[in-house]
Amino acid sequence: MKNEDIIKIVIEYITEERYKQAILIDGEWGAGKTFFVKEQLLDYLKQCLNDTTIYYVSLYGVSSSQQIMDEIYSARQNQLLQEKFGDKNGDKIGKGIYFTSKLLSAGMKYFNIEKEDLPKLSEIIELKKMVIVFDDLERCEMEINQTLGVINSLTEHNDIKTIIIANQNEIGKMNFFKNVSSKYQVALDTRIQLEEKNKNENGTLSKEELIKKTEQLFSEDFLFKKIKEKLIGLTIYYQPNLSEVFVSILNNYVKNEKSKDYLLANKQKIVNIFEDNKHYNIRTLIFSVIAFDKFAKIIAGIEFAERKYIDNELNRVLTYTVISSIKIKSGKPIYIWEKGSAKSGIVHYDKKNFYNRVYGYKFVDDYLLKCILDKNEIEKTIIDVISEQKQYNDARRKEESLSFRKLHTWWELEDDEIDEILNKVLEELREQKYGPGYFKDIIVTLMQMNYEKIKNVTYKDFISLMAEKLKLYEGDFEREHLEVLSGDVNFVKKYNEIAEPLFKVIDNKKSVDSQVENSFLCDRTFWDDNFKSKCGKLKDTYIINNNFFHYITPERFIGQLQEAKTAEIYRFMDGIKVVYSFSNLNEFFKPDIPNIEDIIEKLDIKQICNKKKTKEMALKKLKETLQEYLKLIKQSEVKFN
Repeated sequence: MKNEDIIKIVIEYITEERYKQAILIDGEWGAGKTFFVKEQLLDYLKQCLNDTTIYYVSLYGVSSSQQIMDEIYSARQNQLLQEKFGDKNGDKIGKGIYFTSKLLSAGMKYFNIEKEDLPKLSEIIELKKMVIVFDDLERCEMEINQTLGVINSLTEHNDIKTIIIANQNEIGKMNFFKNVSSKYQVALDTRIQLEEKNKNENGTLSKEELIKKTEQLFSEDFLFKKIKEKLIGLTIYYQPNLSEVFVSILNNYVKNEKSKDYLLANKQKIVNIFEDNKHYNIRTLIFSVIAFDKFAKIIAGIEFAERKYIDNELNRVLTYTVISSIKIKSGKPIYIWEKGSAKSGIVHYDKKNFYNRVYGYKFVDDYLLKCILDKNEIEKTIIDVISEQKQYNDARRKEESLSFRKLHTWWELEDDEIDEILNKVLEELREQKYGPGYFKDIIVTLMQMNYEKIKNVTYKDFISLMAEKLKLYEGDFEREHLEVLSGDVNFVKKYNEIAEPLFKVIDNKKSVDSQVENSFLCDRTFWDDNFKSKCGKLKDTYIINNNFFHYITPERFIGQLQEAKTAEIYRFMDGIKVVYSFSNLNEFFKPDIPNIEDIIEKLDIKQICNKKKTKEMALKKLKETLQEYLKLIKQSEVKFN
């Protein structure tokens, strides 16, 4: 129901004398009921009902019927004082001064107020054409029957129109937890049985059943439902229309005019996010726009050559702020930013749906959760993101200018066009404008042209230039990145023949890299308590590569043994045992045979131990271990006992 429809219904109720009961506007906490009443409903009532006095009274924390009358009296006197002294002074004088207040006489004297200026209680009770809006019924601390009794007295006996604002689902819960232990004792009385099916076979109640029974016995919600029929004539469920209240919220809560204009321009986007998440809480909307107002002021002040990048970041920060605000206020988990990790990036906020993702920012969650607003951190994060995005876009523009892109549909080109483009591709390869990721596509395209006899392409020049690029390339590029998958065996064979020089470059670089990476094997300074663990971590790599002792240079290894301490030799053997920890070594480590044989042959124990007895024992044990593993690697058949 739209706000204007609710307003029409309320006005009709007030102006129709036959309606004697109260009207209830029901809605969830945070739905914006109070905002709607104060910002729209009261203004419309005052405009349409000139001869009717309208009071707004909050029952929040009210604990007695006397206090309710105090609140009504305070609202009445506040209105009269505003009329006499102006809005600001009237608010200042009248606020909190009740007809029972001891401050009344002192306040009157201070502000030179005559007694005639104040209304009498009897005048209020006898007033006709009065509307009282009671807000926060569920937060009233009185028993619900007493509260409704006072409201019913005003409605039924004094012909005062009353509008009650409440969340029916929460009525009575404030008082439920008073003396809760005593209430549990009553609920445990076996003589009181509400639902036989709730009892266990042994006659006891579970924790959940005890709470449920206690609620049935003492929850004022049940009492309210019975009294409600007599007091409430019409119930309107209020669900906010975010589009309708959006401008009012911006005007009330967003200070920066530029932020306000930006949010207004993105109104529908924000509303859509709330609706997609089925979240209609006005407080969450207020929470998110206040936060964005603070972020936007900082981000908009960042100086960057191309303004489009700043605008893009504002857009992404807005989206993440709204989504994260909704998740926080809904009690749902948000992304955890690990200490020392990235401070922005793609966040998957729905585990069930991989595509529900958004670009997130740590500084947004820092503020929403901890109220941390670090201007320097925000600026640094945004500048880092923008710089990376600009670098990526620049690279994409360069790629789009590459001549090879024109060959994606080469069959639509004329022969002389193809010839011209291929020459440009060669020139661009010389200038190293192509990364290795292009090489497979270029080779396949050349093969297609040759197959169709479009042009007698010679691969040599292209492959030579690609090999030069690969040798200098410092990124991660494996054989599988260059391999082709096809059911055409002849095609794959031909492709592999053409690309063989490139595969060799990759293998040679990998071999060199492996030697560097595994140089610790030949360095006794690493033969310590961590050596075994390090070998264990690399075990899978050694198995996949079919190499372990292949990385150990025999001459250097023997030299390290001469300098090694006895304990270091044993630690080295611990590492060997971790890698060679299974019986079918012959299936994986054949390439290790030459180096192991060379080491065994050159291992002169007497010369290396230099008459040190414990070191001699360690070297004998090492030699025996190597001979045992060599035998396992060499055997053609593995026998299991």
